[in-house]
Amino acid sequence: MKVAVYTIALNEATHVERWAKSAIEADYRIVADTGSTDDTVERLTRAGVRVHTIAIRPWRFDIARNATMALIPDDVDICCTMDMDMFLEPGWRHKLEAAWTDKVTALYCQMVIRSTVDDPAPLKTYPSKSFHRRWGYRFQRPVHEALVYTGEEVTGSCNGIAIHHLRTNETDHSRYLSLMELAHKEDLSDAQICFWLGREYMWANQPDRGAEMMLRYLSTPSSTWHEERSEAMRYLAQMLPDQRMAWLDKARIEAPHRREIWLDLAEEYHGKGDWLSLFWASINGIERTHPTGSYLDDQHCWGFRLFDLGAIGAWRANVMDRAVEWGQKALELDPANPRLKSNFDFFLRRREELRTGA
Repeated sequence: MKVAVYTIALNEATHVERWAKSAIEADYRIVADTGSTDDTVERLTRAGVRVHTIAIRPWRFDIARNATMALIPDDVDICCTMDMDMFLEPGWRHKLEAAWTDKVTALYCQMVIRSTVDDPAPLKTYPSKSFHRRWGYRFQRPVHEALVYTGEEVTGSCNGIAIHHLRTNETDHSRYLSLMELAHKEDLSDAQICFWLGREYMWANQPDRGAEMMLRYLSTPSSTWHEERSEAMRYLAQMLPDQRMAWLDKARIEAPHRREIWLDLAEEYHGKGDWLSLFWASINGIERTHPTGSYLDDQHCWGFRLFDLGAIGAWRANVMDRAVEWGQKALELDPANPRLKSNFDFFLRRREELRTGA
């Protein structure tokens, strides 16, 4: 079995050594440079990586990646697509060989998003289709390119393999927006691009266009993933403030297992001073104890805030044992927050007053 790790590169000098070292277990390491003006090519060459220079005009990611895949030697069996700001954990080759079978055409591993190399707490983790057969695959879409198979795809998974992705640079959303508009024009039935394009419009402060695209996403037949549909409804709640509660309620019905939705509802009820509804939303959210494991998971929802709001709702509902419990949990998650400390002390005093009749 021969394995190749491949990618495209543009001015990635700061990532070269880490990328090349993490891929050293591969038989081939192949990079197509698309016009670097720093010393990316020189560093890759020194690291023993095969470097090719390609030019794609006009730019689109799928053509660039397909051109790179065409440079992989014919004797390769398995390919790993891994961007330059990513790196594999040592020992991945043995795990790959143990997990791969003759029937498998692609293998999912764990993508771990980090802000720094040494960050002990990843931002999020989700499955990524990063390993695939040498033949039969191609990338599709000018941006947010999808790896698609020409035959009947058979996928497997190996959670023991982790690729770490450093999110250290800001995304050029203006560039992505134009490419996503092109992707949508090329395939109006692509629900995934409708979702991503609607999100880009929202980030670009174009809520009318964003809402239109999210509504189109929800009405597209291939829009069937409950977690993503609920996320679209959360975005619609932001972009259509007059319909905010209606969309949050639809998001709750669509994917009640997501803590993100319950935190949205808790924030809304807190702002309205609807304390019983706040208590209801908080207890439902806190009962969701695990992220879904998708790229949509929001780390913020697993911090102190839901316990903070829940404690306030419990106090207002006169459920003081729960107010103390959640107030303490909020403080444990953000111990330097003086407001949380003050609230927790107040909940303790209030519970004692009720117990003693003071």
